[in-house]
Amino acid sequence: MWHEARKHERKLRGMMVDYKKRAERRREYYEKIKKDPAQFLQVHGRACKVHLDSAVALAAESPVNMMPWQGDTNNMIDRFDVRAHLDFIPMYTPALLSPTSPEQESDERKCNYERYRGLVQNDFAGSYTYEDSTVEELENSLEKRPGDEEDSEEDSNTDEDEAIPDIDVEVDVDELNQEQVADLNKQATTYGMAEGDFVR
Repeated sequence: MWHEARKHERKLRGMMVDYKKRAERRREYYEKIKKDPAQFLQVHGRACKVHLDSAVALAAESPVNMMPWQGDTNNMIDRFDVRAHLDFIPMYTPALLSPTSPEQESDERKCNYERYRGLVQNDFAGSYTYEDSTVEELENSLEKRPGDEEDSEEDSNTDEDEAIPDIDVEVDVDELNQEQVADLNKQATTYGMAEGDFVR
């Protein structure tokens, strides 16, 4: 057993020495061949005769075949130019930098009030649960009774539509204190309204 371990140790030591010698030889080889990379550049070519047809060259460069690029007569391109396939992209002016009149801004805020009034009130009142008792009572009342089977389907649909209540939360702003009014106005600012647009 001891002899096998000794034999294995000698084998490993020999491999390590071989790796070191091989690394040294490799380093010496690369040091010898290290040169300027430009010396390895090779250019190959062959002579050829160019036959010029002056009529074709004149036809290709004539103003008849040229067209203005994106309507700019100072920048003429031929019909084979790839720029002819590019779309015209106008300069982008961000909405923040575009001048809006105070009337437009006021109208936009009024529209935002009408658009998002229900959402602001729902956010202020908290998450509205649809498992409300009034909704359950409504579902129970809408279930068909055994004697109502002779009603037409159209009549039952119109009855259901009339019986569905509006589930948006209505907040009575007259009953709110100053802190709640400030909170409601703060909720409204996330929907594009100014600080005092929702409750004044």
